[in-house]
Amino acid sequence: MPIDLAMDGNVAIITINRPEKKNALTLDMRMEVQAVFQRVQDDPEVRAIIFTGAGDDFSAGSDVSEMGTGGVPGSLLKMRLLHRMLRGVSHTNKPVIAAVKGVCIGMSWSMALACDFIVAAEDARFQFAFRHIGLAPDGGASFLLSRYVSIQRAKEIIYSGRFVSGREAADLGLALEALPANRVMERALEMARNYAAAPTVALQMMKRQFDASAAQNLDQALDFEANIQPLMVQTEDFREGTTSFKEKRKPIFKGA
Repeated sequence: MPIDLAMDGNVAIITINRPEKKNALTLDMRMEVQAVFQRVQDDPEVRAIIFTGAGDDFSAGSDVSEMGTGGVPGSLLKMRLLHRMLRGVSHTNKPVIAAVKGVCIGMSWSMALACDFIVAAEDARFQFAFRHIGLAPDGGASFLLSRYVSIQRAKEIIYSGRFVSGREAADLGLALEALPANRVMERALEMARNYAAAPTVALQMMKRQFDASAAQNLDQALDFEANIQPLMVQTEDFREGTTSFKEKRKPIFKGA
């Protein structure tokens, strides 16, 4: 399958598996990515997710053989499928870690930025190459990029169409960490297992708070948390957390 799903305990590992084409995404693969993310979103056994690419690359983005085909109807279909895929990644309310090696270009960089964290190889190569093919950004590129860096820096990266290394991405705050390539998956798994052992509902609510914060003022953020917190104190994980604290032992969270 071009999009593989494997489990490591309560961690789902989603892999773009087309290494002979640098994991470039066809239209069918866009639908598969969306479907797989929906599947893990709805699976209560999944408590954290790793998103990665097979072989030496994360993904080269859109399959160039499908670019410019199908006229206006074809272009509209491509955009719909792209947006469904991106929303499938972004709207997942469980922690998602992008483990990035090699190239991560165009829509694939957008998907990585839509994850909660990017763990990158130091020599990974990120790029929004729209200027090189005469297009404006798609896949939410300008929006997602400007959430992490200044508007000037986001414009410089997109206007130039240059490559950003994994090391530079970490320095700019576009990746959480930059590591030797052979340590990327190891570190992503370490993080994912930690989040999978955390109070699942609490992490889901944290994610909702961060997602909402960009459109809120302080009063709205306080109102939002005032609605969430009374629900949180009813969870089994809250009771386990407070009980274990009193008993001076490590909590065992069940995600309920």
